[in-house]
Amino acid sequence: MYVDSHVHFWQPARGDYGWLKPDNSLLYRDYLPEQLLPELRTYGIEGLVVVQAAPTPEEAAYLLELTQHSPVTAAVSGGLDPFADGFAAQLRSLQAHSRFIGVRMNGSAFGDGRSADERGKMREALDQLLQAGMTLDLLARPDDLPDVAAYLEAVPALKSVINHLGCPAVREQRMEPWRTGMERLSQLPGVAVKLSGMITMAGGFDPALLRPYAHELVKLFGADRLLFGSDWPVALQTGGYGDVVALFEVLLPDELTEEEKGRIRAGNARRIYRIE
Repeated sequence: MYVDSHVHFWQPARGDYGWLKPDNSLLYRDYLPEQLLPELRTYGIEGLVVVQAAPTPEEAAYLLELTQHSPVTAAVSGGLDPFADGFAAQLRSLQAHSRFIGVRMNGSAFGDGRSADERGKMREALDQLLQAGMTLDLLARPDDLPDVAAYLEAVPALKSVINHLGCPAVREQRMEPWRTGMERLSQLPGVAVKLSGMITMAGGFDPALLRPYAHELVKLFGADRLLFGSDWPVALQTGGYGDVVALFEVLLPDELTEEEKGRIRAGNARRIYRIE
């Protein structure tokens, strides 16, 4: 059984996605829970973390409504602006929904070029997430990792999940500065990492390209702080849902026990995202 810690649902007509463009005919269409349901049944997916695709509280509310009657237990990680004056009020409003479990931010928001006022607002937002028991999802690239780590070191107990392995340069087979950044983050007990987005990063089903990165993360974070994620429907650009699952499985090191693999497949996501 699996818990998929990273899926998206969207309707481009809603108009707040920004990065979704009509020239990408595969992605620029509706992707809704009923389209994913056959795959979930086929591969034994018993829970989902639905992750923001637009940085707005309106999209978070939309996802909560969309997943309210899902036959698979779903949790929602919404996109809120930590620099907005209304951040605290938006967070409180969304917390009223039991399926709202956290916020997703872009790693660029942590850059050292931010003003003193913005840095203060970010620290306050992270404190609010910690006090509320929320989980922070982070789409961070290798150059973002030192700045992200500097903030998270001030709130080491905050549950934080780095998306997509921390976006290493897989096709170029470059390890630095990714490895140094991930090693620093691994020292923080609240930080976990999603084994997600891998088929897209590799440009297809290519375990040889990904294995050095996946195995390095197993060494750094262990079996208790890694999670399976599909990144559906973005992953459809380079493979089907079954390809994503197969790639994930072949990248799990042989030395892991079945119990440890089970935690990466499902148990860690249940714990971190409070999925019953």
